This record gives sequence, structure tokens and C-alpha cells, in this order.
Amino acid sequence: MAGLDPLSAEVFSAFRRTMHLNRQLLGRMMAEHGNHPGAAGVLRALSERDGITQRDLAEVLHLSRPTVTTMLQRLEQNGLIERWDDEVDQRLTRIRLTGQGRSQSEKLESSFAAYVDETIGAMSEPDRREFARLLGLLADNTAAALSRLEASAPSGDND
Repeated sequence: MAGLDPLSAEVFSAFRRTMHLNRQLLGRMMAEHGNHPGAAGVLRALSERDGITQRDLAEVLHLSRPTVTTMLQRLEQNGLIERWDDEVDQRLTRIRLTGQGRSQSEKLESSFAAYVDETIGAMSEPDRREFARLLGLLADNTAAALSRLEASAPSGDND
């Protein structure tokens, strides 16, 4: 990668490879339960936020509202969620898991736990502590870069 020192390029390459493998492993683990990884994320978020609005769910998942709407339609067709209009503000749609959705969410939690145990849990405690510290630094640097971009973006372009 032009313009990067060799160590930074090596770290980025390892990070990118890890992200790719992570997506593959999580995708396969979610497929074992008949879910797409995105749907699994929705179920997980709903298990922690019963009755959340569709708008707030999109924000929690960092996805566009139309993307969330499409995902929710599929989950509703499969009997995993139910939606209703907010009693106070009819413009808002609220969502909750059905009994089947809650059961599916619990199975997915087991898959997430197995994933963490087989990957991160396989590292020594000192390595996990250092990894958490380093990921925190990376997250802070990334958040700062995003803030700089948002601050310099013309109004309305940072959605």
C-alpha cells in the first residue's frame, strides 16, 4: 500500500483478513439456525429492546431505515417479530419478538457465545487484555476520524 509504512500495512492486512474470516464464520454459524447475519443482529437487538421503534432500531444497527424495513418484513413473514403502530404517535412503528423470535434469539446467543469462546476465548488472558486495549485505541482513532469527516462535510451530507 503506497504511502504506508510496512508495519502499518502489515497490521491493516491482518485486520482485513480477520474481518473477512469473522464474516465467514459468523455467517456459517448463523446459517445453522436458518438466519442471515443481518437478521441475527436484528433479533439480538430486539431481545434487548422490546417495543423499540423501527426508527430507533435502524439507529442502533447503524443501517438505513429502508434496509431495516426490508429485514423486518422478512422476519415478520417468518413469524419472528410483530409490529404495531405507536399508540401516541401513529407515525412510529414499534417492534417486538414473538415467542418463536425469542426462542430463535436464544439459539443465536448460544452461537455468538460459541464464536467468542472459539476465537477470542482461545487467547490467553494477557493477550485478550492487550487485544481489548488495542481495539479500544483503534475504535477511538476511527471515531475521531469520522468526527473530522462529519465536521468538514457540507450540511446534510453526513447521514
